[in-house]
Amino acid sequence: MGVGMMERRAVRITPRSAITVVIENQGLPFAYGVVANISEGGACVWTNGHFEVGDRLVLRLSFARELQLFQAEGVVIWGEQETAVRYGLQWAPVGPPSQERLRRLISTSA
Repeated sequence: MGVGMMERRAVRITPRSAITVVIENQGLPFAYGVVANISEGGACVWTNGHFEVGDRLVLRLSFARELQLFQAEGVVIWGEQETAVRYGLQWAPVGPPSQERLRRLISTSA
């Protein structure tokens, strides 16, 4: 219940330009994906990877017109694997500089 409440407090943005992502899961081969929507609380990602709820992932997000990747850690909180592979991720807590950069990247992606 706490996760859903937290996720809903943050405004979700569907990016105008693609935000691509490389996903690392505990030394397994990298997975690749595209962000369906993103907020300061987490993201929904379409990916070729297969994960379990509770997996802790490292994501390297590539925002349009940004030279530097944004690295974040997230925990899988839900997944759909029937027709396409889509996962909901909740960001791990980060310090104020990273949070402010994420806020700026999200606002320029809207």
